[in-house]
Amino acid sequence: MGGIRVLTPQIASQIAAGEVITRPAAVVKELIENSLDAGARRISVEIEQGGCRRIRVADDGGGMTREEAPLSLQRHATSKIRTEEDLLCITTLGFRGEALPSIAAVSRLELVTRTAAEAAACRVVVRGGEVEEVSTWAAPVGTQVTVEDLYYNTPARRKFLKSPETEQAYIVETVRGLALGHPEVQFHLRTQARELLAAPAPQNLLERVASLYGPELAGHLLPFHSGGGPWAAAGLISQPDFSVASSRFQVFLVNRRVVQDRLLPAVLKEIYHGRLPKGRYPAAFVSLTLPPDQVDVNVHPAKAEVRFAEAGRVYALLLSALRQGLGPLAGEPRSYAVRWQPEPPPRAQEAGQTDIFLRPLPCLKPASFPPFSPADRLEPRVSHPFRFQDLNIIGQLHRTYILAQGPEGLVVIDQHAAHERVLYEALAREAEGDIRQPLLFPRLVEVPLHQADWVRDNLEALAQAGLVVEPFGGASFLVIEAPVWLQNADLEAMLLEMVETLGPLKGLEESQAVREQVRLIMACHGAIRAGQELHPEEMKGLLARLDELEVSSHCPHGRPLWRLISLAELNASFRRPRR
Repeated sequence: MGGIRVLTPQIASQIAAGEVITRPAAVVKELIENSLDAGARRISVEIEQGGCRRIRVADDGGGMTREEAPLSLQRHATSKIRTEEDLLCITTLGFRGEALPSIAAVSRLELVTRTAAEAAACRVVVRGGEVEEVSTWAAPVGTQVTVEDLYYNTPARRKFLKSPETEQAYIVETVRGLALGHPEVQFHLRTQARELLAAPAPQNLLERVASLYGPELAGHLLPFHSGGGPWAAAGLISQPDFSVASSRFQVFLVNRRVVQDRLLPAVLKEIYHGRLPKGRYPAAFVSLTLPPDQVDVNVHPAKAEVRFAEAGRVYALLLSALRQGLGPLAGEPRSYAVRWQPEPPPRAQEAGQTDIFLRPLPCLKPASFPPFSPADRLEPRVSHPFRFQDLNIIGQLHRTYILAQGPEGLVVIDQHAAHERVLYEALAREAEGDIRQPLLFPRLVEVPLHQADWVRDNLEALAQAGLVVEPFGGASFLVIEAPVWLQNADLEAMLLEMVETLGPLKGLEESQAVREQVRLIMACHGAIRAGQELHPEEMKGLLARLDELEVSSHCPHGRPLWRLISLAELNASFRRPRR
């Protein structure tokens, strides 16, 4: 081990940059926050190759003078901190002068800025943290920062970036969060080929959610507000009869800053406990206003996490606000007037895809039980003293169990487990092309950003299992084909579960065990559920299918599929004499 040495300023600045500039989205976040702190009312973001090639953020804020511009690129230079007490009462989003040198240390950066009092702008060019040029420039009032070739001088960090599509998706989520916190500001995010996000201004929070996430989601949201003065909570939460397949539509803002904190989702979970099915989540856009000295925003280098001085008071405030928002839990959806006209969905030609919105799709009638071909039929291996199709069906118990009379007593069949086994065996036996058909309406699914690459890498394997998925930009995908008996299932939840379960595993196309997991998840989501009413013909058809299976004792997860309660057991429980 070598002796202790002082790092060179260049290496030290690159290490400092790594604490804040973790990916292109972090660059966008820091630059937009500087724009907002400068009073901007219009912010435009342009990116190339997911921000790895180029990021440009332009605003109409107050700008900087010719003297301030070069100074802002020096470490520890800021216009927002003067004394130690200022650190305890931070009201701005960032410290201009702190983010810029970190970005400049790992990129080729150009800064063009002008104040209203000056006739010309100042242009500063920086390469790897070294100022190369300061010159007079022609530009409108405001600031424009262009960042090119991010991490060009730190290849070890660059190799850990995800694909351009995934990095672009991170940027979209970042801009969405900032736009939610500032509905009075106009935002635009675009690539060279298309516009990714457009949020006009001014808007209220509901209108802003509609423009960022779509009017369908906005139509299921309820407003809430509680408190006043320096302590307040406001926002939108979803109706109890509406849910989504992941928690990605839960955004928490503290003093207009998007944060991550365990306390805030815990309040939401308590409010909706027992009101949503397992695996479903509420949508929530929550904005907390607190005194600056009650929030520590310096816990995390990128200020993504916060610490509350009075966590109990924050919990009680938000709990009261959410309860007020849900009110009497009215069953009928409320309608809101949203001043926003949706544009047609973006086309997929950018990625060289077929336009599925023009493709003719046949109208399909979903089937409950997939057919077996004659070649697939096996001689049943009977491990029970009856045939399922010979049982005398009595009815359903709690819409969960099928009750049937057999020669030796009462047979209880778990309807979900039974149907799940039928679907699993069908998926395992049928050939590719026979098990999938086009959807009448393709389903749009947004997966977690860090797992989008996994989906893109395994499209062929998913198709082999019967699920045809196409990229739709960023972390968005279109499900265009699925097994016919799955077409009424929640395909979004199914794909998200596959990603969550199989994402950590590698080599999907080479692993038989993983392919079986795909079939298992598809069978589980396609099967009839506990609590679903079945007609006598449906129950009879399901039991007949069990006789055709090689394994009919357990579901694919290993749970028992049926149970026999013998007549002897029943007689003994009622103390009846043996016959």
